[in-house]
Amino acid sequence: MSSFVCSWSAVGECAIVRVAGEVDGRTASAFETELKHVITTKLPKLVVDLRRITALEPAGVHVLAAAHELAVERGGWLRTSGPAQWLADLMRPVGHKHYLSLADALPAYRPAIHPQR
Repeated sequence: MSSFVCSWSAVGECAIVRVAGEVDGRTASAFETELKHVITTKLPKLVVDLRRITALEPAGVHVLAAAHELAVERGGWLRTSGPAQWLADLMRPVGHKHYLSLADALPAYRPAIHPQR
């Protein structure tokens, strides 16, 4: 059994919710609570970083779909990121955008410019 961890931080006007471990019937309510908290009291524009997810059961997909709807109702959006192809395939029918990297999912991300030598 894998542990479940969920935390958030702000990047500009966007929240990043980082999730690790298994999102299943046992952990989905904690995941839902965290997403609702971020959307309703912090920032309604968020990226859910799924890079460290080891399993995402139907209960977790339902939580993401409901959070997406809540974010849209609040004038925001929800995006997911994570390089695993199985996650991209799983997220496709949910209705929000899935990105392969966190940087791609953040609208204001600008890579550092390195001076040429």
